[in-house]
Amino acid sequence: MMKHLIRWIFPILVALLSENALAEQGCPPGMIPGAAWNPSMATCVPIPQDQQQPAPPPRPSGKWLKTWGAVAGDDVGQFGVSTGKLSKADAEKDAVEKCQNASSHQCRVINAYENQCVAVATPTGGGVASIDSGYPLEELTHKAVARCQKNNPGKECTVGYSNCTKQIFQKF
Repeated sequence: MMKHLIRWIFPILVALLSENALAEQGCPPGMIPGAAWNPSMATCVPIPQDQQQPAPPPRPSGKWLKTWGAVAGDDVGQFGVSTGKLSKADAEKDAVEKCQNASSHQCRVINAYENQCVAVATPTGGGVASIDSGYPLEELTHKAVARCQKNNPGKECTVGYSNCTKQIFQKF
């Protein structure tokens, strides 16, 4: 008896509870059945999109490599400079070698800088040079000249060297 009761009650309950269920009606992906003006019509329309999907960000095609520069000098006013090197050690070595080629005295690194500018101001008639690095180049040159004149009272100072390292673009 219980078996027969379950056999009849279960299908009746399923039919009563699924009364409001609607079928998809066989529309392809991205489409829904019907149209706004005639929902009973057997057609498929695109699913409404409230917002456009943003485009993915562009993929980088490479990277910027920062470069080094250096200034080397001796005790009598000879200088050697280097720029555009990929390492600090390479920039310092190149600057010292260039200074040694121009001088018979021992040269040493005075300033090394990465991804910056440098300005060297020297006094006329000898004295203490001034070196500044940073940004922007125009301000550095004025700063180097002012410091040179402060360290060498009564002497005229001029910029003997100024440069900015430039980044190198490396493609992937």
